[in-house]
Amino acid sequence: MTQWSGVKDKRVVITGATNGIGLAAAQELARRGARLAIVARNPSKASSAVESIRSSSSGDVIVDVLHADLASQASVRELAAEILQRYPRVDVLVNNAGAMFATREVSADGIELTWALTTWRRS
Repeated sequence: MTQWSGVKDKRVVITGATNGIGLAAAQELARRGARLAIVARNPSKASSAVESIRSSSSGDVIVDVLHADLASQASVRELAAEILQRYPRVDVLVNNAGAMFATREVSADGIELTWALTTWRRS
């Protein structure tokens, strides 16, 4: 039995779950029975992630999508308010979203994007 065995029926909010490590973590959490809420900026990527999470799990998998741009403090505050309104309890918060930019870029709030924990990258 692993350390994740206790997540069955727990509400788990996870950022950065549309690809990479975050998606793999969300898939495993769902397999173990967690009730997921994934935070995503891009609705198309969120839909694909939900399909992937559901297809990698068996049984009834709960995956809610919360939309937010983590580079925006206003969006983060709206996300927090939505979480408080939708869920009476959050058992686990996984802050997985992040990016590293080769050049200095600043958000509209004046925060360097690498530190703002954004979920997007510029090409």
